[in-house]
Amino acid sequence: METFVRDENLKLYRRLLAETQDEDRRRVLKQLIAQLTERDPQTSTSG
Repeated sequence: METFVRDENLKLYRRLLAETQDEDRRRVLKQLIAQLTERDPQTSTSG
């Protein structure tokens, strides 16, 4: 279940990152993505 939630969060953050032009929001989203992928480096990087 934890893996599912993490993967869904990654999908959401990547979608929001692709859609937003706000640099502050993009920075936060990139940090969130980095935190989630650091926990499990085998997580898919495709969106």
